[in-house]
Amino acid sequence: MTGVGTTGADDSTGLPIELGAAVETLAAFLRRRPLTEAIAELEHRLEGADATGAARAALDGGAGAGLLASALTVRESLGRINDLIHACGILLTLPHILEDGETVTVRPSLGAGNDPGRPYDLETDRRVAEFKLARWRGADAARKRQTFKDLVMLAADRSGRRADLFVIGSEPARFLRSSSSSAAWALDRSPGALRTFQAHFGDPHTPVAEFTATRAGHVRITDLRDILPPTVTALLQ
Repeated sequence: MTGVGTTGADDSTGLPIELGAAVETLAAFLRRRPLTEAIAELEHRLEGADATGAARAALDGGAGAGLLASALTVRESLGRINDLIHACGILLTLPHILEDGETVTVRPSLGAGNDPGRPYDLETDRRVAEFKLARWRGADAARKRQTFKDLVMLAADRSGRRADLFVIGSEPARFLRSSSSSAAWALDRSPGALRTFQAHFGDPHTPVAEFTATRAGHVRITDLRDILPPTVTALLQ
């Protein structure tokens, strides 16, 4: 293999890159320094740079055509990696949460995002459940909205089954239990869930924390780090 900027690609021929080589190119780039640091360094190098300086910054930073081609190859091949994470997370959790005699009654929604015909990630003869496998990192407005939407849909279930919301880390539960933002704000990107809220719970200006403590008080919120194998949870701390 050649240098970090061209590993896995022949810049002169434009031949397709094999996935394994593309992954190794990205790994070699990331071994040099964390991605955030690498991008920040490139940003500083580009400030005040002319064309020659920009080319030098890319070369010195290892951000050549080979790296971009490798990143595009990996994205094209692994673009649905979130679906794989979601599916594996559910599959690894089920043996630990299903009680004796409890059975899955509806084909589960293992991919990220629900099928309209399957409103919950998991339905058994005893529970409905949603799984959120994303780790929150600070600016998480979209994740807050998605998590609250799932809470609302679980709370709205009228089958008499238990309701479980499985999340990663303490931040999702902290948001649900302490946020003064309104349900209307949290559901403004989910018109269907907003209609469900209004039909079942009334005024959507109810604060998120108030709804979580009252109308959704029966929904159990569980940190998956307490369930998943140590080899996984070590990456989620």
